[in-house]
Amino acid sequence: MRNSWLLKTLAGLLCSSVLLCAQKLTWYERWVLLETPRSVSGVVVDPSGKPIAGAHIDHTDVKEQEKLFTDDQGHFQFQTGAPAIVVRKLGFSGERVRIQGTGPLRVVLRPATRTMPACTSTCAALKSADSVFCLPSVPGVEASEQGRYADSMTQVYKITTKDGQRELLHGAGPVWTLGVPYTGDVWESPEYTENAYLLGDSDVVDARGKMPDGKLWRYLGRFGESVSYYEVDASGAALLDKVLDGVCAR
Repeated sequence: MRNSWLLKTLAGLLCSSVLLCAQKLTWYERWVLLETPRSVSGVVVDPSGKPIAGAHIDHTDVKEQEKLFTDDQGHFQFQTGAPAIVVRKLGFSGERVRIQGTGPLRVVLRPATRTMPACTSTCAALKSADSVFCLPSVPGVEASEQGRYADSMTQVYKITTKDGQRELLHGAGPVWTLGVPYTGDVWESPEYTENAYLLGDSDVVDARGKMPDGKLWRYLGRFGESVSYYEVDASGAALLDKVLDGVCAR
């Protein structure tokens, strides 16, 4: 239940500012922190070995934000109780790294090679100035009416699975999302992948994972807007992925 989109969304909207959301962890995320914080250091490079300056280390419990960026030589160092981190840089796909051992880390970021396509056919968009994503119509996926929560617009896409109804949630608003998946999901998923789409002068994060119980989740988002599903079996995820794979930019 902790991974339901409703609980995640409410938790996010209760934050009074983006910075506050970035620094605070949920009760569950605090519970899965390592008992003893570790000193983490390393270097971030591109596939050719060139250091990447200004890369951001995300999904930690570190409050001193200035510590969470690589220096001119691509190096970073901080203390954290996080069991995993994700390193991101504009123009590159994010890379998750498990915090294990005491040696320095070498993180290789792959350049983002895909651009989110501009919309050329009929699709469904939110009636919000904060929304860019437009979703295709997919047989077997039923769209609800659009609604408003605080200053955000939302729309739910429903499917029927052997476990009951599951939803894909599209939302957009000034404080709807930071543009990255939930930290607890990043930490807890034994399997995790992340890619980036280029969209103007920003990135769209496309992250997905498999939880310990085998259920799948996926998050497609940019600052202020996301489309996501959680707790879905493989067949249901395959259907919802047809929607996510067809998202275009209006």
